[in-house]
Amino acid sequence: MMKKLSMRLLFTFFLSISTTAHADVFHLQFNDEIYGGHQTLDLQNELHDQYQVDASHLYIDRIAVVIKSLFGGGQIWLGSRYSQNDRRFVNGQAGNFNNPADWTFNQVTFPKPQAKSGLQLHLNGQFKLREVAVYTQLDPAPADSTNGGQDEAYISLPMHHLELNGLNSVDIKQLLRNDTRLNPDNFHLNSIMVALKSRQDGAQAWLESGGLISELVILHGAAQGFDSHELASYDYRSINAVQYTNEALPWVIKFNGDIRLYEIVINLAKR
Repeated sequence: MMKKLSMRLLFTFFLSISTTAHADVFHLQFNDEIYGGHQTLDLQNELHDQYQVDASHLYIDRIAVVIKSLFGGGQIWLGSRYSQNDRRFVNGQAGNFNNPADWTFNQVTFPKPQAKSGLQLHLNGQFKLREVAVYTQLDPAPADSTNGGQDEAYISLPMHHLELNGLNSVDIKQLLRNDTRLNPDNFHLNSIMVALKSRQDGAQAWLESGGLISELVILHGAAQGFDSHELASYDYRSINAVQYTNEALPWVIKFNGDIRLYEIVINLAKR
């Protein structure tokens, strides 16, 4: 029997409005490394070392830092070492500093850097750093292009390693109504990106709307990594919306198998 996930899960979300299409997300892993004092991380070097990517060829939409502070009050910022612009305070408690649970970390999001110096991440305080996610977009189209000018929204719903068994479904429209301020009737569904993994080969994920089904995502399982909370153990899989999802029909993600979810990113376009 199909099980419905509770729509009252305590989701958090990040919403950004952009006029260009979403491309790749690079999850730079720092493995809860401890940083003290004033430290500078060169994200260009990290992109090269971890992904063999030249940052000069990327159009960066936003940067999200997953981090916590020993006592709270530590500051992080992008750009120049001495910049006073857009400094962020990082929450934290000493009693939770050595606790690896996801809920003890904060996600601090910076909008697109205005220059390559924006890829210098500065830390001033006592921190544990889990990851830095670099969200990119496609090459911005010229202003008169027929591909440009349409607003898009990206809603990131952290799932906190949620485990699913058997057949489950998530009603995207209901999530948006319950857990964000967006009215889904004002948007078209473009696609979703799901960070997930399965215990065994053959688990499936797909989008469904009005009886129409998208292409199936077939997962390759690995029992030895299924219980790991390392982000590197997850796959990011994209699913394009099925035909007619722009109509007044449910938008449902379905899962079948023993699956863990880390994140669902919903890509919408304004009507």
